Amino acid sequence: MDNDKTDFNALFAKVPTDFPRPVHAGAVSGFQNKLLLVEYEGKLYESGSTPPEIASRWDVCEDLAIKLQRSALESSTGKRAHMSKADILEQYRPRLIATGWTSEAEARWIIRRMAELLGWPVPEQAVEPDSGA
Repeated sequence: MDNDKTDFNALFAKVPTDFPRPVHAGAVSGFQNKLLLVEYEGKLYESGSTPPEIASRWDVCEDLAIKLQRSALESSTGKRAHMSKADILEQYRPRLIATGWTSEAEARWIIRRMAELLGWPVPEQAVEPDSGA
């Protein structure tokens, strides 16, 4: 088990700071507000936000970005040659969300990562809503 933690911690160290973290609004009955947390290695995290969970989600999203950037590059010289590079990338975002494989924030991150890998402009719809970038 310690090797698993070490592997996830090493993978977590590679997760970019702009990779989205899940936001969960928990509901627990009672009068007072509650904060729902889970413990991992003696630290408290929001559910879905432990280092192994974030590392695992990032690994999946990075893999998707790498695979899809190849597809985008091929289509830019083929069936989508008439489209701008940003438009080619943008057409992947709603498809990713529709698959249920990613959250909306993760889909935007994947598109930004594809743009970075390809050296293409980031589509406006892939910019984080609160980043102002």
